[in-house]
Amino acid sequence: MSHFHTRSAYYLVILYSFRNLCEGFKIVKSMAINLLATINPS
Repeated sequence: MSHFHTRSAYYLVILYSFRNLCEGFKIVKSMAINLLATINPS
C-alpha cells in the first residue's frame, strides 16, 4: 500500500511541475508578444 502511495505522490509532483511549466510558458509567451508589439507597432 505504501509503495502505491509513493508512486501516486510521485505522479502528483510531476503533474504539478508540468502545470507550473505550462503556466510559466504562457507568461513568457505573453511577454514576448507584448515586447514584439512595442518594437514593431502595426
